Amino acid sequence: MLRKSLRKNAQAALEFLMTYGWAILAVLLAVGALAYFGVLNPDRFFPNKCVLPKGITCLDYNVETYRVILVLQNNLGETITIDKVNVSANNQECSDEQSITLNNHDKVIYTMTPCNNGASSQKFDGVISIVYTPEDKLTHSISGTLKATVAEGSSVSSQSVCQNAETSGLCDGLDIVYGIGYKAACCSEHSLCC
Repeated sequence: MLRKSLRKNAQAALEFLMTYGWAILAVLLAVGALAYFGVLNPDRFFPNKCVLPKGITCLDYNVETYRVILVLQNNLGETITIDKVNVSANNQECSDEQSITLNNHDKVIYTMTPCNNGASSQKFDGVISIVYTPEDKLTHSISGTLKATVAEGSSVSSQSVCQNAETSGLCDGLDIVYGIGYKAACCSEHSLCC
């Protein structure tokens, strides 16, 4: 009688394990398939944000394949001069060293070019560094984070201008005529003047 009871218990336990074992295996296969096809990719849930410490506010931003655009506002309660804005990610950095004086609550747009922010629709996870000087005081530096999805953006350079400069041997003059970074934009966007 004891043997029959043990056999029944063993059979019930085996049936339980087989039934739920298949169910667990099916769930693991489904999760594996979702992960393989990118449905469970954590980058999809990556929030877009631009965060700086108190005082200088990042109002808006756009990360494109070849440039980063930031809209900054001075909320320090005094006049400051922003000396440099730098964005770094993927072991590269791009910056704008245009010195601009801002009164309290003034806004400014900084455009950093040329950058190599990755392909369109990729995630961008970078660091913003700002060097500023309050009126009649010492220079300060702050840093924050910039997380965004890379947009295609418009070209910074004109292919015909880049082609003409390369054909004429005038590539070194592009930054003088069109602004700093134009030669690098020709190289990265059109593979000219490299």
